[in-house]
Amino acid sequence: MTPEATRGENGDLPNNQARPVTAQHSNQGVSPTSPPPSGRRRPSVVLRLGAWIAAIASLAAVSIFASITVAELSSGEARAINLAGSLRMQSYAIGAALAQGDARGIEQAIAEFETRFTSPDLTRTIPQGADGSLRRAYDAVGSVWRGRFHPAVEKAATEVAAGQPGGGRLSAETAEIVTAINRLVVLIEQGLEDKLQLLRLVQGISLVLLVIVGAAAVLQLKQKVLLPLHDLLASADRVRRGDFAVRVPIREPDELGQLGEAFNFMVEDLSRSYAQLENRVQEKTEELARSNQSLDLLYRTTRALSERAVTRATLQQVLDDMEQVVGVTSGAICLSRADAPETVCRTGADGIAIDALCRSTCHGCESGDRAIVAHPKPAGGQTIAAPLFDGSRSHGALLLALPPGQTLAPWQLELLETVGRHVGAALASTQRNEERHRLALLDERSVIARELHDSLAQSLSYLKIQVTRLQTLLRKSPTPEPVTEIVGELRDGLNEAYRQLRELLTTFRLRIDGRGLNAAIDDTVQEFRRRTGLEITLDNRLGGVELAPNREIHVLQIIREALTNIERHAQAGRVAIALAPNGAERLRVTVDDDGVGFDEADRPLHRYGIVIMHDRAQSLAGEISVRPREGGGTRVELDFPADAHLSDSPTSAQGSAP
Repeated sequence: MTPEATRGENGDLPNNQARPVTAQHSNQGVSPTSPPPSGRRRPSVVLRLGAWIAAIASLAAVSIFASITVAELSSGEARAINLAGSLRMQSYAIGAALAQGDARGIEQAIAEFETRFTSPDLTRTIPQGADGSLRRAYDAVGSVWRGRFHPAVEKAATEVAAGQPGGGRLSAETAEIVTAINRLVVLIEQGLEDKLQLLRLVQGISLVLLVIVGAAAVLQLKQKVLLPLHDLLASADRVRRGDFAVRVPIREPDELGQLGEAFNFMVEDLSRSYAQLENRVQEKTEELARSNQSLDLLYRTTRALSERAVTRATLQQVLDDMEQVVGVTSGAICLSRADAPETVCRTGADGIAIDALCRSTCHGCESGDRAIVAHPKPAGGQTIAAPLFDGSRSHGALLLALPPGQTLAPWQLELLETVGRHVGAALASTQRNEERHRLALLDERSVIARELHDSLAQSLSYLKIQVTRLQTLLRKSPTPEPVTEIVGELRDGLNEAYRQLRELLTTFRLRIDGRGLNAAIDDTVQEFRRRTGLEITLDNRLGGVELAPNREIHVLQIIREALTNIERHAQAGRVAIALAPNGAERLRVTVDDDGVGFDEADRPLHRYGIVIMHDRAQSLAGEISVRPREGGGTRVELDFPADAHLSDSPTSAQGSAP
C-alpha cells in the first residue's frame, strides 16, 4: 500500500486505516504507531531538524548583522573622532599663524577649521535632537568658535596687520575652544565605546544562544535520528544473521518511526516467508525421504520377486517390508482361488479379522478395476485392500489393517498399489513358469514313452512269441512237469511285464492340459466307464485347489491304478470316487468298489500296481492304504498335504518324477 493511499488530508493516516498490530509485535513489547488525533499533523524529524538549523542560522545572522552594523557605525565615528581631534590641532594652527603674522595662513586655517567643523563625516555622528550631550558639546564648540574664538582671531589678525605690539595672543580663547573640543572628542569616543560594548553583548548573547541551540540540536539529532538509525542498523544486522524475531522500537510517529514500522512489517513478512520456505524445504526433504523409502522398497520387492521363485517366505518378506515403510503393524496377502480365497501370509494382531475379510470373497481380489479399496472394521479403523493385478487379471489382494484414526497418505496408497502390481506380475510369471514346466515335463514323458515303445515293448513282444512257440513245441513231446510249470510262470511273468509296460506307456502319454486336474479326472472316469461298463460315481470337492504339475500327475495315476486293479481283480459292479479337503491343509482321495475284496491276512502287497501307488503317495508326502471295505469290496484311501500353489520353498513344488 502506498503512502498516498494510506494518508488522509494534511498527510495524516485515517483512523479506519491504521495498520494492524500483529501478535508478534505485542510479544516483543513494541506497538506500531497509531494515527494522531484529527486536526493534528504527524511530527516530522525533517521539520524539527530544519527548525533547529534555522534557529542556529538566525542567531548567526543576528550576530553577523550586529557586527556589520557596529562596524559600519564605528567606521564613521572613527572619522568623526579624527575630525574632532583635528579641530583641536587646527585651533593651535590658527594660533601659530597669528604668531607668525601670516595673514594668508590665518585665513586658510580659519577656512579649514570651518570646513572640518561642518564636515558631514562629523555632523553625521551628531544627533539631531537638542537633548543629547553630544549635541550640546558640539553646539558648545560652535558657540565658542563663533562667539569668542573666531572674533578673537579676526581682532588679533587686524592688530598684527596694523603692527600693534602684543597682537596675536589668543591664549584664553584657545584654551576655551580646545576644552570644548576635548569634551566633544570624549563624548564621541564614549559613544563609540558604547556601540562596541553593545556589539560585545550581542555577540556574547548570540554565542551563548548558539551553544545552547547547537547542543539542543545535537541532542535532538542523537535522540530523533541517530538512535533510531542505530536501532535500525542493529536490527538489520540481526536480520542478516537470521534473527527474524527482532523488532525496532517506535519512539516517535515521525519519518524514522514510519521507517521503523515499515521495517517491522518487512521483518514480519520475511519471517513468514522464511518460515514458509523452511516448511517447503522440510516438505521437499520429507518427500525425498519418502521417495527414497519407496524406491528402496520397490527395489527390494523387485529383487526378492525376481531372484527366486515366489514362495510364502518371499511374500512374507514383501509384506514385512511394506508394513515397515507404510507404518502399520497388521497385514496379510490374500490369494484368490476358484472355491475360496486363501491367506498365504499375515502379520499383526488383526490376523483373524483379516482372515475373515479374505474369506468374505476377498474384496479387491476379483478384479483390478479399483486400485485401492477401503473396508471399515467393526472395532474401528479401516482395512486397505490393494489388488495383486498383473495387467490382465487380479491374483488376490494385499491387505493392511489400520488402527482407528490412522489414514494412509496418497504416496502410501500409490506405493501400496505399485507393490501390489509387482506381486501380481510375479505371481503371473510364476504361473507361466509352472505351465512351461508342465509342458516340458509332458513332452519329456512322451519322449520316454516313445523310446520304451520302440525298444522294451518290442523286446517283450518278441519274448512272448518265443515263449508261446516253446509251449507249443513242449506239448508235442512228453515234458517233465517242472519244466511245464517254469514255462507257465515265465509266460505269466512276461504277460504281467508287458501289461505293466503298456500301463506305463499310457501313463507317460497321459497329459493334463490347461483345464487342470479336475478335467483330467473327469476324462479318466469317462474312459473307464466306456471301457469297463462299470457304474462309476465321482464326488470332486477340490474345485480351486491348485497343485504342482508333478503332484497332479501322481494323484491322477493313483486313481487310474486303483480303477485298473478294480477292472482286473475286483469283479465289481459299482465304483465310488471322492476327492475332498481333510482339514485345513490336507486333501483326501478315496476309491471304493463293491467287488470280492481280499483277505486282510493275505494282503496283495507283492503286486506291482500297489507298490507303485505307495511310491507315488510318498512322492506326495502322504499316506495310502488299501483295505477291505465294510459291506464288501475294497477301499483305496490317499491322504496328503495340500501344499497349494505357493510352497514354503521353491524346490518343494518340483516333486519327483513319476
